[in-house]
Amino acid sequence: MDEKTKAILYENNTLEAMQLARHDFVPDLPQASYETHENRMELQRDYFLRMSDVYMSKHNRYAIYPEHTHDFIELNYMLSGSSKQLINGHEETLNQGEILLLDKGSKHTIETLEKDDILINIIFTNNNLDLKWLTSLGSKNSMLFDFLAKGLAKNSRKRYLIFRSGSNQHIQDILDRMIRMYFSNQAFDRDMVFLYIPILFTELVANVNYDQHQETSAETSNQVVIDMLKLIEANHTDLTLTSAAEQLGYNKNYLSNIIKKKTGHTFTQLLAKQRMIHAKYLLETTNLSINRIIEVVGLQNKSHFYKQFREEHGVAPMDLRKHTGYTPNQYAKQKESENV
Repeated sequence: MDEKTKAILYENNTLEAMQLARHDFVPDLPQASYETHENRMELQRDYFLRMSDVYMSKHNRYAIYPEHTHDFIELNYMLSGSSKQLINGHEETLNQGEILLLDKGSKHTIETLEKDDILINIIFTNNNLDLKWLTSLGSKNSMLFDFLAKGLAKNSRKRYLIFRSGSNQHIQDILDRMIRMYFSNQAFDRDMVFLYIPILFTELVANVNYDQHQETSAETSNQVVIDMLKLIEANHTDLTLTSAAEQLGYNKNYLSNIIKKKTGHTFTQLLAKQRMIHAKYLLETTNLSINRIIEVVGLQNKSHFYKQFREEHGVAPMDLRKHTGYTPNQYAKQKESENV
């Protein structure tokens, strides 16, 4: 990060100087920015996003930020240090490089941040970029994120995701760029920051492990589904219901029933869906022959593969592949080189 942005973020602002001197919270927002419900502040989206599609701020250090809620989705990014937070009664620690995505309605307390603890708050308009949008994004490559985002979009109540992105340098580079552009205050920079949000979430969905938390009586059964979908995404080539039940420590019939109840699909259907998602990815991004792709995704019967692929994607594999710009001759040469 450049020195100018570092100076803005690491130097004490007026409120931080006051909190450091008093060792107590100093209100940092005007009354127009929140409403009071049950003696708790509820921060209002229309205040923060009245001038732009994205709002970013550094969280003030040196005092506990009292319990509050939001009527918007908020993203917290731990630029440096760590942050202890109480979210819906759950104690969480956000470490450097990690991201917290809070759904609206979540109760949120942030423990005192010290000198080197820099927490960035990001709010964005969710007319087009909300958790329904995340569902659309996630369903392209991830059944797990599709499941999570659909639940969040449907209920929009007291849920949160923590992306364990501390070791993902690409994520940190994207956020570093967003932060630098936002605080530079140059013309069009904030519009550019907003355009980076889909890029950020695409990288998160594709390459970052995450935890989901929610305040519902179905939390346990949802976790079973999450664990199962993780297994399917990671091991769809040779996973069976029996092996999944053994790995997760559940009865096979219970696992089958809860998967069907919570997702609306059987284990076999979910496995087939993940295989076709992977097959589509390989068709679009590699030169592998279709015969080789069938093997890679864990199938043997070519006609069965074609039937499943058309049912899932509405197009034949070769028709999809033609749109990538490669010619059949190129594929024939590739097939020959693979010895398939």
